[in-house]
Amino acid sequence: MDNIPFSVYDFFAYLSSGAVWVVTADYVLGTGLLNQKEITPVFGITLIIFAYVCGHIVAHFSSFIIEHLLVGRLLKRPASTLMGEAPRWWFLSLLFPNYFRPLPGQTQRRVNEQAEARGAKSTGEALFLHAYPVVTLSASLQARLDDFRNQYGFARNMSFAFIISAISILIAHRLGYHPVRWRWALLSAFTGVTLFYRYLKFFRQYSYELFLRYAELVRPSAP
Repeated sequence: MDNIPFSVYDFFAYLSSGAVWVVTADYVLGTGLLNQKEITPVFGITLIIFAYVCGHIVAHFSSFIIEHLLVGRLLKRPASTLMGEAPRWWFLSLLFPNYFRPLPGQTQRRVNEQAEARGAKSTGEALFLHAYPVVTLSASLQARLDDFRNQYGFARNMSFAFIISAISILIAHRLGYHPVRWRWALLSAFTGVTLFYRYLKFFRQYSYELFLRYAELVRPSAP
């Protein structure tokens, strides 16, 4: 296992999402590369490398479009919603009820009291950035947070990959370059939306776990 150049996260977050694009490209262009009965080792390695590169491209754009634009600016980041900030528009709480469920009032108060005891009167993302290095002094807590980060990164990348796949199939169908079936576009869109909800779940859980741990830390003694 030590000789394998890819980590578990590499496989699930990069190779998997990149493979979605590789399969989609082969389907909409009708190249038939993946329908070969025998795949040579060189061709197989080339496909893996290409999928891995595509996976990094997916991760870059999914981070910017989904995490920074869609979630960061439209839905607000979990560090804000967990501390009681309301959504920008009321209907968002109907579409994403779990995402906008705040921490219990008493827990919010303990988080704020902990921050004040440490000289940090921050809110939102600034509060998260303050709490993160304090909580992750524990290696076990760092590992637990890393698990949530890997899960939301995987769900985000796969969601973006499947949504782009659905759009590509629709465009191919419209252009008529190669006969494709609507059902694959619908299936890709459904999968992309479902994984987007999974992404929101784990993205919220990442900050949720951090704030819970932060609230229960021993407060520093007054000077």
